[in-house]
Amino acid sequence: MTNARQWWRRAAAAVKDRRSLYLTRVAALRPPGSGLAAALRSPEMEAAVIRATSHDERSVDYGSASRVFALARASPPALQPLMWALARRAGRTRCWAVALKALMLAHGLLLRSDLAPRAARLGRVPFDLADFRDRSSPPSKSSGFSAFVRAYFRFLDTRSLFTAQELDAASGEADDEDARLDRLTKQQHLLDLLMQIRPYGDGMEQGLILEAMDCVVIEIFEVYSQICTGIARFLVAVLGSAPTTPRRRPGETLAAARRRRGVQGMRVLRKAAEQSAQLSSYFELCRGLGVLNAAEFPAVERVPDGDIRELEKIIMSHVVEEGSRVPETESKALVAVEETGLASRTVVTKEWVVFDDDDDAAAAAARQGHFGGYVNPFVAAPWDAVAGCRDLLV
Repeated sequence: MTNARQWWRRAAAAVKDRRSLYLTRVAALRPPGSGLAAALRSPEMEAAVIRATSHDERSVDYGSASRVFALARASPPALQPLMWALARRAGRTRCWAVALKALMLAHGLLLRSDLAPRAARLGRVPFDLADFRDRSSPPSKSSGFSAFVRAYFRFLDTRSLFTAQELDAASGEADDEDARLDRLTKQQHLLDLLMQIRPYGDGMEQGLILEAMDCVVIEIFEVYSQICTGIARFLVAVLGSAPTTPRRRPGETLAAARRRRGVQGMRVLRKAAEQSAQLSSYFELCRGLGVLNAAEFPAVERVPDGDIRELEKIIMSHVVEEGSRVPETESKALVAVEETGLASRTVVTKEWVVFDDDDDAAAAAARQGHFGGYVNPFVAAPWDAVAGCRDLLV
């Protein structure tokens, strides 16, 4: 009886996809309308999105997903029509598989948007799945799938909001230590949201869930790398050979500005120590589920509490006194800066990680979906995938 119900449910889902494609073909025959919605509507792109977000929860249509990303990469102005096609698809569905595939596609488009020219970049995600409720699965499983989709959306919506804010701030005030610490706080919040994307019920170890967590693990690697690099730069700015002077607010003394920056920096350091332990548990969960990208990550070393307390003493004693300097013997080699012929390299010792400023190529590859021997199928897509298909509406 259960197998019969599953068969009928999947057959009905396939009929829905065919109906959506038929309506898209009919819409392509009508005269184009006016307004922003009509300008952003493309039947060809809608057909590619429908195929890539099918109701089949057993698998991912990599060919259709590749066409979507190839279209986005070939023409940055296509990012907006593709995202609005996803918004129309995600806004109507009550199927967790369609919603999750739409989120993964939107995730890939946002990554592509980061590399696009300023005028073509996407803003905030134009759909809302914060209260998503699945109706395509049995009640015993629908709550877990719904929670997974909502967690993924919360991260993606927050990420798009932070990116839009960064884009607006880029044309405003100059980047300083306060802005960098604020950025670190936001990145740590993103990391918290990423680690909330996990199975919330039994029987969720399905291929589509694991594919989504593969994408999440790649994003965790990128965000955590940015956090580590930001912390290293903060330590150099405060404890290095040439400490920077914080920007003072109106009516604020230099000592108060240094103390404020030190307090905020210590909050970031304590949060980093907490998140390193949480990341270890999250990766263990991913490895147990069989998430391939999680197997490539080295063990996450937690910053010892003793080092955090020692750093706090050094930072606070350094920032309270005007013009004070920390002797090299007191820093206990926590931070060392060595100049090379190509670029400066920051080395943070005592169980901190080593961060190289000249790893831009590796970071760019991670942003585009490449990590180790694995490739994120929702980001990397050859143009041949589009060139080889003459008509996406068929």
